[in-house]
Amino acid sequence: MLSGQLQSIHMAPTVVPFEQRHLEAAAGLLAARQARDRAREPLLPAAFERPPAVRPHLERLFLQAGSAGVVALRRDRPVGFLLGGAILPGPRHFMAQFFPPRAMLIPYHGHALASDEDSSLYRDLYAALAEGWVRRGFFEHFVHLADRDTAAREAWDSLGFARELTCALRDVGSPVGNPGRVEVHRAGAEDVDVIEALNEALWQHHVGSPIFAPHLREADEGSRERTLELLADAANPHFVAYRDGQALGMNTFMAPAFLSPLLTPEACTYLLQGIVHGHARGGGVGRALLAHSMDWAQGQGYDWCALHFYASNISGAAFWQANHFQPVEHRLRRRVDERIAWAGT
Repeated sequence: MLSGQLQSIHMAPTVVPFEQRHLEAAAGLLAARQARDRAREPLLPAAFERPPAVRPHLERLFLQAGSAGVVALRRDRPVGFLLGGAILPGPRHFMAQFFPPRAMLIPYHGHALASDEDSSLYRDLYAALAEGWVRRGFFEHFVHLADRDTAAREAWDSLGFARELTCALRDVGSPVGNPGRVEVHRAGAEDVDVIEALNEALWQHHVGSPIFAPHLREADEGSRERTLELLADAANPHFVAYRDGQALGMNTFMAPAFLSPLLTPEACTYLLQGIVHGHARGGGVGRALLAHSMDWAQGQGYDWCALHFYASNISGAAFWQANHFQPVEHRLRRRVDERIAWAGT
């Protein structure tokens, strides 16, 4: 009898397409996963430990054009799911700088397993989901994972995924040590050329080794338009550091639109761009900008600041983490060899 029970427990689950009827169970799994993530990382918001709070975000993802998902069932009980959507940025869109033309992405709130399931179940779910993605010509796959969920990370590592992007949070009240002596000014629309020149410096840094992030010139016009849109709203300040009249670096801010709600604490702002010219690094310019920016954030009633940095950005990752930005999530990426489209038979 006991051996039969153990066999039943370890039987492979049935994997079926994610349907509307699965939303309620998926919300329960996701809320429970949020509670486990918060036990490891208390910075995450507590509100999403309740299924009714996460369900609208799951439903929005489910209804997104191009979305696809799968659910694992044991005795007809959902014990895990993956839910992702298509990313199809046009070549002139600023998001084309961060995504290939055709990709599928499972966001932070697009997956969960029951607490008694082994994380290897993610492998079975991905195998079922990725088949359809590849058949539709999507060879770039992304998934977002909590920084401290090492078991889930092991499962995705084994599937060929690697860390590409890190999301980090900072208490805006944490002190910034040894800021340099520079003048920091808030930019206006009349400074768009200064800002775009610093944007270019940031992209040139990302183009270099070992990041190798492509800079698509088709998106340059869209970048300028987006900068002007941000500057038109007082909630999106752009701070520029000067010394002897020369612009050396900047920090820019906006609402945290690029974060899953399940990652975003209340009263949180988003540091969109942080750059110091290479020749000015190491002299406290970055710390001066950050100190000024965090003073602004506190004055606006923010408690937290979020940002993203490329995992391969050696100097950037070191700077942000040395200045109290704590990683909470990572975007992992896998590229399937596109020759499978014609060499699979």
